[in-house]
Amino acid sequence: MIHRIARMKRTRQTAVCLLALAALAACGSTGGALVTLPFQAGGAAQADGGSMTFSTSTGWTVTLDQAVIALGPFYFNAFPPNTQTFRSGTVIIEATEQVIVNALDPALYDVPGGADGETGTSVAVEIDLFPPDATQSEANQQLLGGNIGVVAGTAVKGSVVVPFRGSIIINESLVTATNSLAALQRVNGAAVQLDFTAAQQQLTLRVDPTEWFESTDFSSLAAHASGTSESDAGVYTWDETSTFLNQLDQGVKVQAGVYEFSLSPR
Repeated sequence: MIHRIARMKRTRQTAVCLLALAALAACGSTGGALVTLPFQAGGAAQADGGSMTFSTSTGWTVTLDQAVIALGPFYFNAFPPNTQTFRSGTVIIEATEQVIVNALDPALYDVPGGADGETGTSVAVEIDLFPPDATQSEANQQLLGGNIGVVAGTAVKGSVVVPFRGSIIINESLVTATNSLAALQRVNGAAVQLDFTAAQQQLTLRVDPTEWFESTDFSSLAAHASGTSESDAGVYTWDETSTFLNQLDQGVKVQAGVYEFSLSPR
C-alpha cells in the first residue's frame, strides 16, 4: 500500500509539472523546447527468447531461464541525482507508465504513453521499481505475485550445481529514518548520454540481466535455503532477509551495464 500511495503522489506531481512544462522551474527545468517521443523496451539484444548462459566474476556459470522485471516510471535527468537524495536530479524527460520486461526476449515492445518533456542532454535515469500496477495484465500480476521481478535458472561452479527460482523483492525491513521505502524502490541514476532534440526521435531501453548476478553467492544460497514443495524439490529459493536477495537487489540497481537506453531518428 505504501508504494502505491507514493506512486500516486508522484503521478499527481508529474501531471502538475507537465501542465506547466513551459515554466518548469519548479520541476528543475532547463528551459528547452517541448518534445514527445515513442518509447520501446525489451530484453538483452543477445538473448534468444529462451535462455542465456554467462559467467560471473565470482566464478559461477549461470544459465538463466526466466528473468522478468517491472520497471517505471522513468525520470531522465540533465544532472545526476544525489545517490542519497530522492528526486534530487534535474528531470527533463519523463515516461510515467510502468512496463513489464522479459529480459530474455530481445523483441521491443511499446511502453504505454511514451515519453515527453523538453530538449536537452540526460546523463542519468531514475527508474522506479514497483510491483505490477493495475494497468498490467492478470498474467503478469500473477507471475510477479506482488514483487518487482522473478528469476529462475541454474548456477554451476565446479561440482556444485544450484538450480534456483525466486522473486526479486524490495526488503521493506531496510527502511529507516534516513533510508526511505521510496529510496529502496528505484535505480538511482542509470548512466546514459542521451541528447533529446526537437527532431523526431525514438527512445529505446534494453535490459541485460547478466549484471544482476555479478556478485551473487550461489553457494550461500544452497547452504541456507531450498525448495519446500514436492515440485520444487532440489530447487533453491530465498526470502527477503537472505544475503542472496540483498546481492540480487544490488545487481538490479547497478547504474551501468544493465539498463541500456538509446535514441534513434524516426
